[in-house]
Amino acid sequence: MLKNPKEGAAGLFFAAVGLLYGLMAWSSLDIGTALNMGPGYFPIVLSAIIFVFGAMMMGRSLVTPGETPIGKVPWRPLLLIMGAPVVFATVAEEIGMFPAVFVTTAVAAFAYPGATVPRILAISFGLSVFCTLVFAYAGRVPIPVIGPAFGEW
Repeated sequence: MLKNPKEGAAGLFFAAVGLLYGLMAWSSLDIGTALNMGPGYFPIVLSAIIFVFGAMMMGRSLVTPGETPIGKVPWRPLLLIMGAPVVFATVAEEIGMFPAVFVTTAVAAFAYPGATVPRILAISFGLSVFCTLVFAYAGRVPIPVIGPAFGEW
């Protein structure tokens, strides 16, 4: 019997997400070895860590009493935050790093109920500049800054 259903539900969620993404990476990406890491190595390790934390939370929920009930699930923030990386992965190659980060940040920012459009635009612009400088220029990530959807730059 769960003594803390809120922590048990959170642990189950983390364990399920870790397992799901780990299986997806395992089945579709080359893992490699610790000395010669493939593109699936880091996602598998990260998924395993998330799964272990989820399992630990579920175990802890069996022995530690909870203070608050589960309550209402905040679906809007949950879907927007989880959907933001999907948006980035879907549009980054076509529209480029700067606009993809801008759109992704805007989608995630709408998860906050008190967000205003000017604030979202400012945060999206600032994060787009930062990510473009760090990842496109300093890190040389092979995503164009402005993608082919906007023509030649």
